[in-house]
Amino acid sequence: MKKSILDKLLDEDIFLKENKEEDKVLSPLLEEINLISSVHIKNFVRSVLLKCEAFWIIPSSFSKKYHPIDEHDQGGNVIHTQRAVRAAKILCASYGLETEESDLIYAALLLHDITKGVKRDGDSSYVYDPFHPYTVEKFVMWCIEEDKKYSSEASSATLYIDDKTVQEIMRLIRCHLGPWSPVPETIPGTHLEMIVHLADNISSKLHTIVDGEAIIEYRWKPDDNKSK
Repeated sequence: MKKSILDKLLDEDIFLKENKEEDKVLSPLLEEINLISSVHIKNFVRSVLLKCEAFWIIPSSFSKKYHPIDEHDQGGNVIHTQRAVRAAKILCASYGLETEESDLIYAALLLHDITKGVKRDGDSSYVYDPFHPYTVEKFVMWCIEEDKKYSSEASSATLYIDDKTVQEIMRLIRCHLGPWSPVPETIPGTHLEMIVHLADNISSKLHTIVDGEAIIEYRWKPDDNKSK
């Protein structure tokens, strides 16, 4: 049965309301998400991030030995993701990439650490998963199955992206650790894979790149900066 104009307006209103609610959750990364030109890839990334509770909570470095100091506490993983995408933006421009290639890179970096933290059995805290580049795909497949149950025309969903594109993004994610990858076969081999790895590596070393060996800690603690 064909929808009436009123039905279409109601659907559009529901979509706008849902989008606003989603934007509240995604607000720390909206600028980075909106670098993606493809509506399908953008909605795919949004859908996955909205389902990944741990991503928004965990630090970027569980040992606190690595990554800038302001990423060591709750929410640090989000800050790291912001920095990785911004580093990738510079690298994409330097390589003169086509929009389609840049979209894959931005998507990969927005999702590359979503399964970095896992819960111990019987514990509510998160621990580092060294195999997180490979568990992202499993989580994405779960997201797709969930969307099959609950998706509608008025909701953004992972269903609107083709499998080939998903696999291209997953491949970039699997390669993001570079020479530190626990699986040798996923060391970067293409320029897109290398850009994802370099953006991740640069952003994780940002404090040492800026401050060298004499790291000034207050520079990397936003709350402390107010008193300086």
